[in-house]
Amino acid sequence: MPREPAWRVFSAEFNASKHYIKATEPKTPSYVITPLGAKISRLFIVGVLTDVRLITDDMVKARVADQTGAFYIIAGKYRPEARQVLESVKIPQFVAVVGKINVYYPREDTMYVSVVPERVRVVDEILRDYWVFDTARKLKIRIDAMNEALKMEQPTVQALVDMGFSRKISEGVVEAVKRYDKINVEKYMEMLRDALKHLLPEYQMLGYELPSISEEEEIEEEEKEDLAELENLILDLIDKLDNGDGASYEELIEKTGLSEEKIDEVLLSLQEKGEIYEPVLGRFRRI
Repeated sequence: MPREPAWRVFSAEFNASKHYIKATEPKTPSYVITPLGAKISRLFIVGVLTDVRLITDDMVKARVADQTGAFYIIAGKYRPEARQVLESVKIPQFVAVVGKINVYYPREDTMYVSVVPERVRVVDEILRDYWVFDTARKLKIRIDAMNEALKMEQPTVQALVDMGFSRKISEGVVEAVKRYDKINVEKYMEMLRDALKHLLPEYQMLGYELPSISEEEEIEEEEKEDLAELENLILDLIDKLDNGDGASYEELIEKTGLSEEKIDEVLLSLQEKGEIYEPVLGRFRRI
């Protein structure tokens, strides 16, 4: 079974999620459905680590803040590498987290969401800013899709696909319309403006227009092509450098001449796709 992709969403949308689809068969994913239709099993987060607390001997709870609020991270004994990074980082610090959703019901009618990290890495402000912009672009697409769905008497996946939205986005939006009574799209549009305002304070946001869907897709395709070339380069290097214990992070930087920020971006992307894993912190092997 292919690995679930890691979604990029702001914390305010993720934390507003009230619907959970639990897996009914072994080795199948569970999902959180956000109010705008993101159907999330895994997340990719970049933000500021602001708090780490020891809950038990084997578990820590951390807070990673973005422009809209904060994600809550629960790292236990099954992810010792991620827990070790969280415990060793000097707060505050920019971190990137790839992880799975976690759902908690304190009462039958109340649902809280958090993230169980698969990997945590210290990054810098440049990668955080890229994540904010990329997450904002993806949010704008879901906002547009939801606006179109709410205009329909009976929204369907095919109708949204015919309008140019991807099938994955269309399926999630239709699911959200079924599961949420009231969806305040304007609230998320305001959230998007605020996130970009923090990122680009020199812009007068009242007059700022995001790229159209077609422009976004062109930008995304160009980025994907560049990233794909670097991914192939890194995979080849890992094959050459791996003598049994994996290729080291330092060797990959030395051989490629890439910056730490770019190496982090490529390694995170390859891990999200299930191409590589990190048997020991700072060493990478093919899956």
